[in-house]
Amino acid sequence: AQHHNQEVNRKTKTMRIESNTVAQIAYKIHANSYDGELIEFADESNPRSMIFGYEKVIPGFEQNVIGKEAGDTLDFSLDAEQAFGEYRSEMVVHVPKQAFVVNGELKEELLFIGNEISMMDNSGQPIRGRVIQVGEGEVTMDFNHPLAGKPLFITGKVMAVRPITQEDLQPKGGGCCGGGCGCGPAEEKTEHAHSHAHAEGDDCSVCGNPPELQGQGIGDCRCG
Repeated sequence: AQHHNQEVNRKTKTMRIESNTVAQIAYKIHANSYDGELIEFADESNPRSMIFGYEKVIPGFEQNVIGKEAGDTLDFSLDAEQAFGEYRSEMVVHVPKQAFVVNGELKEELLFIGNEISMMDNSGQPIRGRVIQVGEGEVTMDFNHPLAGKPLFITGKVMAVRPITQEDLQPKGGGCCGGGCGCGPAEEKTEHAHSHAHAEGDDCSVCGNPPELQGQGIGDCRCG
């Protein structure tokens, strides 16, 4: 009977978060303090699926939830370096207005403070920047991640853990904690943007490639 009970315990052992698992997690992410700006959340009735072991979650987040099982609570903070890096002044770039000319026409409707514009970096990769100043002949853009330089404070609960499947690894939209905070792995961005700018709606919804670059294998999704 004792041997039988040991077998049952092994078979019903609770799965913990580790590489090659998918966890359903309810959480709240605040910036700067536990009472700071709410960046993103998923409640217990609609938890977020997160894949572990495939660099789909920022390392600081993953390190703090590895070993957790269903029912465990989350309560931890990440400094800026563990989250989306420190704010880098060299990521603020002065872009000639000529970069925003499409088919001979300056897309002035794009050039307002706070607007995010998809562009291409020097390596041909999509990169998003925010307009922070519009001058006579140039536009100042900030290519830092919106959460760069900000510590994050996370609370939540692990709702379920299961093994990963091949279907989980198919390309999907959103980051590890959804699309709001964009907290997939912080991408290394180049210091200068290449001269492409395009109206919203024209770019590939997956990788941000503008129309003339779609289908050319530039970026991860290779735009069909």
